Formats: sequence, C-alpha cells, structure tokens
Amino acid sequence: MRLRLAWVLFALGVIVAGCGGGGKAAFVPSTSAGSGGNAPTGAKTTRANIALYVPPANKQAASRKPFYISSNTQAFGVVVVPYPSTIPSPLPTTNLQIFPIATPSPCALASGGGETCNFTVTAPVGTDLFIVAAFATAAPNGNTTPLSAFVSGPVTVSLSPAPGATPLAFTLDGVVYSVAVTVASPDPGNTPNTQVFTVGVPTSAPVAVTAYDTTGNLVMSDPTAPYYNPIVIGASPAGDGVTLSLTTSSTCGSTASGASASIACAGDLNNLQVNYSGEATPDPNDHLVDAFVISATAQPNPSPSPANYVLASNILSYTLATGLGQIYDGYLQRTAGGAFIYLFEANDDEWYLGSFTPSTATSSGYAQLTTASDISSVAQGPSGTVWVDDDGPIDCYNTTGGAAIVSGLYPIDPSNSEPIYPVAIAIDSANNLWYVGYDDYGEDPPNMYAGYFNVASGCATPNPNPPVAQFALSGDMADYNASLAAMPGGGAVMATSYYYGFGVYAMTTGSMSPIGIIPPALASGLGYGVSVDSAGTTYAGFHSGSRADVETLASGGNTLSTLLDLAPTPAASSFPNPVPSGLEVFSPSSAADRAEYTDTNFEALGLVESLPASPMPILVSLPNSVDVFQAAYSAKGGEYVLDMDASENLNIVRAMPTKTWSVPNVSLNNGCGSNALLTILERGDSGPFTITNLPGTVTAMQLPGADHDFWLTVPYAGVSFTATVTDAHGRNETFSVTSAPSEITCGLAHRRLTKHHT
Repeated sequence: MRLRLAWVLFALGVIVAGCGGGGKAAFVPSTSAGSGGNAPTGAKTTRANIALYVPPANKQAASRKPFYISSNTQAFGVVVVPYPSTIPSPLPTTNLQIFPIATPSPCALASGGGETCNFTVTAPVGTDLFIVAAFATAAPNGNTTPLSAFVSGPVTVSLSPAPGATPLAFTLDGVVYSVAVTVASPDPGNTPNTQVFTVGVPTSAPVAVTAYDTTGNLVMSDPTAPYYNPIVIGASPAGDGVTLSLTTSSTCGSTASGASASIACAGDLNNLQVNYSGEATPDPNDHLVDAFVISATAQPNPSPSPANYVLASNILSYTLATGLGQIYDGYLQRTAGGAFIYLFEANDDEWYLGSFTPSTATSSGYAQLTTASDISSVAQGPSGTVWVDDDGPIDCYNTTGGAAIVSGLYPIDPSNSEPIYPVAIAIDSANNLWYVGYDDYGEDPPNMYAGYFNVASGCATPNPNPPVAQFALSGDMADYNASLAAMPGGGAVMATSYYYGFGVYAMTTGSMSPIGIIPPALASGLGYGVSVDSAGTTYAGFHSGSRADVETLASGGNTLSTLLDLAPTPAASSFPNPVPSGLEVFSPSSAADRAEYTDTNFEALGLVESLPASPMPILVSLPNSVDVFQAAYSAKGGEYVLDMDASENLNIVRAMPTKTWSVPNVSLNNGCGSNALLTILERGDSGPFTITNLPGTVTAMQLPGADHDFWLTVPYAGVSFTATVTDAHGRNETFSVTSAPSEITCGLAHRRLTKHHT
C-alpha cells in the first residue's frame, strides 16, 4: 500500500474549539469503542480548530525525538470518516480537507522557530476516525504519498462536551515512501552493494534497511511503535538457498521466514539478516543459481538498493575410502536414478564398488569385488547391474559386490571360433553391451573388432554368443586403451589410442560390415576419451606430443573438426604437456554446453564451458591431490571427479564454478618437484588475472591458453605464503596458500602407473 501509517515521531496537541448552536464543542477521546454511535446520513457537523506546530529544519537532525514533523511540510490534510470504517489508502480525494501552510495566515512564525498553524476542520457529530497527514506539496490529492500521518482510534464528537475535557493529542509518524537495502560487507571491485558468499558453505550476514519519506529524508521513528503498514522485504529467486530471518526477537510484530520479511517498526530496521544454506541449486540450464537480490517489494528502492548477494566458486571434497593404502585406479559413473557408482583399486589388484548420492553428499560405503583383478572399463546395465572389462573377459556384478554373477565372458570371432579380448565396453539405451577388443589368433599386431550383445536380462550370460553383431575396425590394431561411448538411440563411438590407428569409429546396430576410421584434425592424435551428447554430436579428446585438443563429429558426419586446444597451448619446457583422459560432455537439453576431463600430467580436473560457441578451458587443481581418476556429471550438470590425496584417501571432489571467481583450492601438492598448479575458478572470464604479493621464493607463470591457471615455482621443502589475485576489473582477493611435496609422488617402490581407462 502506498499509504504508510505508523505511531511515532511528534506528539502534537490538537486543540479543537468550534461553534455550533451557540455552545462550545471539543473532540473528546472515547472511553468505549463505538460509544456515542455513528453520525447518520445528514447528521449535524461541527467546525473545529486544529493547532499544529511545524519545527524548523535545525530540529530535524536528531532521530528518535518526539518533535518531528518534516520541515518540508507544505500542507496538512484531514480525512474524517465514521467509526468503524476501513482506513482508506491512498487518501480519498472526495473527503480530503486540505490546509496549505502559509504565513501570516493560517500559520504564524513561532518564537522558538518554526510555525504554528491553526486550521478549521469539519467533522460529523458521533464516533469518528481522524486521519491527519502532512504533505510536501501545497495541493495534495488522494494519490499523494504523505510525509507523515496519524490514524486515530474511535473519537466521540459531541456538541456538548464535558466541561474541561482534555484535548485530543495526535502523534504523526513518518510515512515510508522508499526503502534502501544494503549489504553488511560490500565486495571491493564488484557490483556496488554486493556481498560475496562461498557456494556450498552455509553463511549468514546482517542486511540493513533504511526508510525515506517522499522528499528523500530519513523517516525518524520511535523504535518500538508499530508501523501501520509494515515494510515488506523479499529475496529473489525464492527457494534456492537464500532466506531471511530476524537476528533477535521482535517486540513489535516483525516477522521473517523463507524469502520474505515484514518490518513492523523502526526498531527492527537493523534486525534483519540474510542466510545462505549452502545449497547448490541448478538453474534452467543446469548451472548453479549464484546471484540473489534482496529488496523492498512495495516501495521504490533508491540507490544503492537492491542488496546483491553472489556465490563465489568453490570446491567440495568428500572422503569415500581411507586406510586401504594407495589407490591405483578408479572409475565414476552416474546411474539412471541420479546416484554415482564408483570403483577403485587398492592394495594392488583389490577392487571395490560403492555408491555416492550427490543430492545428499553421502556415500553408502563400498564392498569388495572378490573376483575382479584388473578392471579396465565399466558400464552400467539394467536392474542395477555393473558390467566390467576385467583385463580381457567381461564380468557382471550387482551393486552389493562379492563374486561376479557372470564371469569370463569373451566375444567369439565367428571366422575362427577364437575369443576377442575386450579393452573397452559401453551400454546403450537399447541395453546393447558394446565392446571393442583385439583377437589373439597369430596376428602381430592383433586386429581390432567391435560388436555388441544384448543384456536386457541383466546379469545373465548374453545369448547368442557369438554376439548379435561384430565389426572389423579397418586401420586399427593393438589398441589396448581405446575409449568407447554409447550413442543416443543405440550404437557406439570409439576413439583410438594407439599408434596403429588415429581417429574415431562410429558404429550402429544391425550391420556386420567393416567400419572405416575417421581421422582426427590433430595429426597423429591419440584418443584419450570420447563422449556423445543428446543431439548425437561426438566429442573426442586427442593428444599428440606437446598438444592436446577436443574435436567434434556431427551426427552422421565423416569429418572431425577442432573445437579447441587444451591448455597449456602451446606447451613449453616450463610446463608439463597436456594429457587429457576420460572426456565427458553434458547436455542440459539437446546439444552439449560443457565438457570435463582429467589431466594426468597436472593431476587436475579439466573443465570446458560455453560449448560450442566460445569454449573456455580451465584446469582445476584439487585439494592436496596426488592422483586423479575419472570424472562424471551429476544429473543436474554438477562436475565430480575421483582422486587420491597425499594421505592416500579416496575422495570424490565437486568443482562448483559460478560467475564470481575465487581460488578455492589453497592446499597444493607439488609432487616430487618444485611446481604446483594454482587455479582461479569461475564460470565465465573475468581475466586476464595477475598474481602479486608472493614471497621472493615463489614465482607464478600463467599457463598459455588458460588465463585462469598459474604454474607456481615453490621450494621443494614446502612453503606457506599469501597470494593476491586481481582480475581485469580491479576486484582482488588475498589467499593463504600451502604447498608441500608428497612421498607418494616421489618415486616410492610401491607406486605404479595408473591406466586411466575410460
């Protein structure tokens, strides 16, 4: 409501004297609601004088004083309505009695400054409600917001008042016209009136509310007297992790719950706080909701309103297994129900299977796969089954672990009745279990084949064997680390990984014909991961010498095109070469808009945002990580990856990029050398960035082709230091960084190379 009525500020004596029928009349407060009755239509009225004092400007400065009527007052308005009545808002034009302030009449200069004004009002005899308002214009109407106002209770108006009746005292309260909402800790260099929270971390902070009248002056109020209409404050978007609450209990009826707050008196203007639950909610494009606005919902919001809260990028790490010694390999895949399954190898050839629920960030624990020895590929079948390529044969487990239900399954080559040894598997939407593998029938190097079984019956031996279909992969041999991905609607795509063939094969069901290779744009590129989006576009990662890239193949196409080079580009002797592994893309609707992979030279998670128009790569360093395994997307586009830290814990790590950058990982592991990767994480590009405030023993070099990544040279013995990061807009943050070597990455005898199959 535009009319804002409250109960504070200046107590003014209303001295009413009038003539009617030759006798004296006065407005007398009623001792009983409704006593005296309402004046009927055509009832007698009386004329009365109201004396009001308008103070000078120099008496406006002190707040919480009882003499406040704005010195900007140009007129008073009075509305008298029968009791009981609904309080009109805005003031009605038909019954508004207007009294402009003018000297020498009806106002006169007061001896102490200001003006004393006497007005004659008309009121019906009976029980009435009086509305008195001060305006900043000499000619207000029913749509003019007052500076201050008063609404009486029931008042008995009599032609024959009791002798010596006490004059009615009116108290005018400032009317709130506009509201400024300000944050407690504005972020320097960010959008004005903006406070930064960290995504995933519960946080609370006070928020200040300031009320102004129509002339832009502060509304000064008795802190405990209730407003007639509360100030309503709202948070937007609602229901995405940000709520409002009161810091202390209100004495005047103010409330705050969920995304809305109601401030009922001036004493609660600074009793409001904003709370962030740590929730990470996806928006319609399955990126994180990372910006919130707190503002007044019924009044204008003058500068610096509204209050803005943004979520800075972060990394969260959850421990899945500990105390098992070194983790040698790991796989991570999303189930149809949205949970993850993870498989990992510990103690050299002991394999375990567990599950992790992203929505609750909880793990159900893990169980040993007692018959697994050297898993090189994983695929999920129907009814919760897990199929694995156990270094040759294909086995099937359920999620409780234990022994394989199907064990030692080899595809049979019908031309010679010899087994095909799979190196990668995938299951498509038609429950076809695809494989690629090699024969071992005297060829050196061996030939490569692909084919599929149907495993709709779950962990049951596929029938028939030989498989439903099998293809010869022309031009590829001895491809022991090939990667495979299912296509939507059926079929699979394979990326080669060995020097006897370079490129991808696109395979569909129903054909037994040999399939030709599609060469990569990167000459002599070895495949290190392949993925297909919902539109059927293939994305493949390739590595060759000091270069790595991501390439695309349109559905039904026969040419691979370069999408982007992966950092560092170009590589130099100052940096490791990029080695991408396990590429996966995410499709919020049809086409993919982001990709992730792991880089085993940097032990980092690679992110690529803004596919396909303006892809931007970031290598994300993980907290104290010494070995990184497979990455996977949650059902809502969250980026997750398995890694092992310096304490030999297996973790699932979530990267949470938002539009506000930060350096979320300040626990760096510099391996056995003297270097470590520092990542500035964000979804977007606020660069170029600079790093300053480093001690003389530490230097920072930007990785070519990735302005979010810096290669730090640090002392071998480990060091703690501060680093100040500044973006292109002048926003800066200072972080305390710790970098230390790990025995695990310093050539201990029990360490072996991980396969990093996809």
